[in-house]
Amino acid sequence: MPTAEPSVRLARLRAAFAWRRSLLVRLIVLAAIFIAVPVALYREFESADAARRELLLASIRAQGTALAQALKPTLARADFIPYFRLNEELAAMRTGDTALKLLFRPASPGDRGFFYVAAAPAVEVEALEEERWRLADAGVLDRLTQSCDGDMPVAIRIDRPQGGIDLLTSIVPVKTSGGCWVLVVASDLKDEAIGALGRPYWRSPEVVLAGLIYLALAAFVLVLLFDLWRGLAGFGRLAREVRAGAEEGRFADRNAIPELAPVADELDRLVESLKGAADSMRHAAEENVHAFKTPLATIRQALEPLRRRIDPSDARAYQAAEAIEMALQRLDGMIVAARDLDRATADTLDPPREPVALDRLLTGIAEGFRRSLPADGPHLTAEIARGITVQGSEEIIETAVENLVENAISFSPPRGEIRLRLVARRGRALLEVEDQGPGVPPDRLERIFERYYSDRPKIDAEPHFGLGLWLVRRNVEALGGRVTAENRRGGGFKVTIDLPIA
Repeated sequence: MPTAEPSVRLARLRAAFAWRRSLLVRLIVLAAIFIAVPVALYREFESADAARRELLLASIRAQGTALAQALKPTLARADFIPYFRLNEELAAMRTGDTALKLLFRPASPGDRGFFYVAAAPAVEVEALEEERWRLADAGVLDRLTQSCDGDMPVAIRIDRPQGGIDLLTSIVPVKTSGGCWVLVVASDLKDEAIGALGRPYWRSPEVVLAGLIYLALAAFVLVLLFDLWRGLAGFGRLAREVRAGAEEGRFADRNAIPELAPVADELDRLVESLKGAADSMRHAAEENVHAFKTPLATIRQALEPLRRRIDPSDARAYQAAEAIEMALQRLDGMIVAARDLDRATADTLDPPREPVALDRLLTGIAEGFRRSLPADGPHLTAEIARGITVQGSEEIIETAVENLVENAISFSPPRGEIRLRLVARRGRALLEVEDQGPGVPPDRLERIFERYYSDRPKIDAEPHFGLGLWLVRRNVEALGGRVTAENRRGGGFKVTIDLPIA
């Protein structure tokens, strides 16, 4: 198998990696980054915050342990003296906004659980009971009931009746002969470092602030992308309008982004250049036809007296005159074909658009062909739905239909039927031309629309350049439609023009 040319391989390579330059792919990647980066950063910061909390709890635990050790001799004596002096001991050890509370579980048979015996500062009995129930619900007291050993940092929020919120930050058990004492160290949440222990990390001020900033940035980027998309979408709509024949639209008037102003100006200049080029090609096509027709007419006129002077017995001179006449006919056909090519190119650059009543146009075409067809030739029938209007050029559509009908006539048998039908279906106008000719081999159905392709019998004396069906497809596609061809089941051929209804 021969290797591809370097330019072909390069083109294939570019096509394979074209998705990397896609704006949609880049937007998807940007959205993935917007989602992944905050998640990754949050996990890292949450891990760092967890480590900071552990250090803070360790410090608080060490403080609670030190207080419990200092209080242990007093608790050992408290086994034999009334408990009311413990409030004074706790008040002496208390510093700042820290609250100290003592729970006790007697070692006597019949376990009655823990109960509060002292607190500094003083707390309502109902609040102490509520706090005890919270510790019991958290399973802290059950663990202490089993061993009365060790210490544990906890983070349980307790609402004080007089207002404010405490945070239980350390529970240290002290075992004596009388039972199990528990020192509860609670800190006021007014301290930001302590308050961070009592809430989820996502509710911390720095996370909330970072989230708000991130959301503002994401909103700004989305608004920026939306403005860009809206500007490009406006350009696309205007391009479709210009292609549809709208004359009043300008890209500069539709643009709202200053950075796109040069692009809008260049697009306006491009549209003007294309329209100017299309007009120039139309004028040049007509001028060239007139310029070539004049010398051809002169040659024909000069040939007539020469033909009359030819001796009938001079076969060579007679054949030369016939050859000149055939060449003139072929040149005449080539001139018309060249004009049609120029017009088709101009219509592709700047397709004319105006409301065209297809029913009226096709009725006139059908009547014209009926009058021109010979009595022993094929006959034309028309089935035309009323009230169907499309945006296009009456001249372009008329030329396309005439080419199809003439093509059907040239392939139809004597007294065969040619049917011209117009129907509306799902917002489309379907224009069909059917004949009873030999049809087209299936492998050539697409080739008949190629430029310069012609497959006709050798006996056909008319000059054909293989441009008729090519011009039909090109002109119809310039109007936003499409052309298809197929063989009929019962024999014959059908070509369908599909145009959007205005």
